[in-house]
Amino acid sequence: MKWKMGNTNREWLGFFKVGQEMTYGSVDWKEGWYIDCQKEGDIKPAIGVPLFPTAEQELENDIQGFKDIIETYIKRVSALAQDIMEAMALSLNLPRDFFFKKYTYDPFTQMAMLHYPSFHKDKNISNPDDSSKIEKFGTGPHTDQGFLTILHQDNVGGLQVQLKDKPGHYIDAPPIPGTFICNLGDMLDKSTNGYYLSNVHRVKYNMTGRDRYSFAFFFDPNLDSVPELIPSEFVKQGEKPERWDKQNIHEGFSGTYGDYFMAKIGRIFPDYVYKSTGKLT
Repeated sequence: MKWKMGNTNREWLGFFKVGQEMTYGSVDWKEGWYIDCQKEGDIKPAIGVPLFPTAEQELENDIQGFKDIIETYIKRVSALAQDIMEAMALSLNLPRDFFFKKYTYDPFTQMAMLHYPSFHKDKNISNPDDSSKIEKFGTGPHTDQGFLTILHQDNVGGLQVQLKDKPGHYIDAPPIPGTFICNLGDMLDKSTNGYYLSNVHRVKYNMTGRDRYSFAFFFDPNLDSVPELIPSEFVKQGEKPERWDKQNIHEGFSGTYGDYFMAKIGRIFPDYVYKSTGKLT
């Protein structure tokens, strides 16, 4: 809790406890830490809490090298994400640096280090034959907000992806050693007018008897960039099918990516209310 959300000037970064994060109004049964490489201006003078534990705190808590490991990982996965965006551009018959020049020259990045405790003794959960029980999720059904999410998960599993042609039907996305899972986000969906869809996914309520850990890296447009329809013969104008959450990211949203991000984060963390200034109250 020394590094809880709201303690630095990038107030969406930091620790959140079980029950604090919500997805579309339902509690997510996980805890975690949103983190990025340290930048100048992160520290609020009135609070004085750095983004990472100090070298002394690393030693005290037996996590020597923590900051270096996390920042190195973020830099390397950022490079991977840039490569993927180049491949996406080429797949649309665009110059390979199209997304870099327009959106990811200074990308908005963050990593979620997530812990899903096991609730294997919980009997009050839903099943198909008992409507009196409560439906619970590690993370509820949602789409990610930006361009790409590059996910590393442990071998416990729990991630599920909704089938494109069967709303409400999910399949497991089991961990495969030596691989990442890549989710596409809302801004790629918006920029391609649905040619590349942001995929709906969720995480099952953990009842395995083992703790689950996953590391989701979000690679998104610059906060000041304005997502627009890209010039490609693959991107067609026209009406899109209704989204699973009834929102319209194509005509229903305009403005900077930062505007979209702030609005979505405000719904995920109801304990923190974003104002038009981008500050938390």
